[in-house]
Amino acid sequence: MRVVVVLLAAAVVAGPAAGTYRNPTPGRAVVLQIPGMHRAKVQRNIVYGRGLRLDVYRPRNARGSLPAVLLGGRRSSPQKIGWAQLIAASGLAAVPFDLRSDRGVGAAIAYVRAHARRLGIDGGRLCTLWFSSAHSQPTSSLRCSAVYYAPLDTATNYPPMLVVKAGRDGAGINDSIDRFAAAAREQHADVRVVTNVNAKHGFDLGPRTARTRAVMRETLRFLRARLARPLRVPDVCATRAERAAALRFFTADDRQLVGVQLGSGPVGIVLAHGSNGSLCEWIGYARELAADGYRVLAYDAGPEFNGVGLDAEGATEALRRAGAQRVVIMGSSLGALAALVAGAALPVQPDAVVSLSAPDSLGYLHGLDAVARLRSPVLFMAAQEDEPFSDDARELYAAAASADKQLHVVPGLVHGSGLLEDPSLKATVWSFIASHTR
Repeated sequence: MRVVVVLLAAAVVAGPAAGTYRNPTPGRAVVLQIPGMHRAKVQRNIVYGRGLRLDVYRPRNARGSLPAVLLGGRRSSPQKIGWAQLIAASGLAAVPFDLRSDRGVGAAIAYVRAHARRLGIDGGRLCTLWFSSAHSQPTSSLRCSAVYYAPLDTATNYPPMLVVKAGRDGAGINDSIDRFAAAAREQHADVRVVTNVNAKHGFDLGPRTARTRAVMRETLRFLRARLARPLRVPDVCATRAERAAALRFFTADDRQLVGVQLGSGPVGIVLAHGSNGSLCEWIGYARELAADGYRVLAYDAGPEFNGVGLDAEGATEALRRAGAQRVVIMGSSLGALAALVAGAALPVQPDAVVSLSAPDSLGYLHGLDAVARLRSPVLFMAAQEDEPFSDDARELYAAAASADKQLHVVPGLVHGSGLLEDPSLKATVWSFIASHTR
């Protein structure tokens, strides 16, 4: 009998299996429910100011200091508890905190940073998550901010943002979001707007639709990506100074990429490498361009070839944010296809595109469809015996909608960036870039 009692007691302590666990907390109010969210370890009622308290949620078995998301407002509300649980189940810390004014935001951030070790938080990696209202902090202060259905001020200096819009929200809120998005596009700011078209204000609390769950998952993905440790430039081809000049950026699907930015000035050139390559393919040429007065970004694309169009888009916008007023995208082989796809897709198309041995398509990257929308001046170059790329260059040239387009199919078998080893071809590319960026 004693053995049976001990076993029953152990079962009670262990709790029900994860697959049968049911939410006993107010966090059940949020539409998205994921495994482990109701098992977060919570430090409650930590005083961070006069009459102001915060809670800290962490994954139950997590160790060490975690990046954190701060949630301002009524920390005991079912919404804040639910989101804090979701964030903790995503591998991050969550800090819902009481808030009475904008001043309280800075106080909460300062407290978390000052007491980061005791709270189990990495004070250098913080984001915020807001609902119905957004509070500004200096861009350098935070890694990011996600904002749900809140009016936004175009004059405010927000950090990199994910803005979530409810399609059936009030006109005042949505009009302010639209104005903010337009201003962000004009400045090439690191801002993405996601719209839940058929949703009303507060949709993360219901009704329980697939679209709402998808938007909430995208929010968690955005927060995890922006709070991840920065990538380093691993390529042995880059010097220590070049690695120190690393430029990190994110794609529209929240993949972090890194490149080397060389040179300065108002004209930027993005260099996209071929498949199975790296920025090392371009580093020598990048140094030449930088020495000639260009601002150059040679970057490492992601491993999935179908993402390279988004990679080139992200690289172009990152170079614009870094100070380039005019931009050329140049690519080698698969990187050339990325340059064409990105050039056509960007809200502000580049000043010119250079395609060295681009295939006409790969996977769901359709170069012929892209060049039919491309209005930028474009140069297609390929070697005659480099098949099928020479034929692809002709087809892409024929399909290109640009009024200013050039085709150079030259003798030989050289592929991609190798074409630039010929001084005359390098001069042709150099002249094309210069003529379209003066």
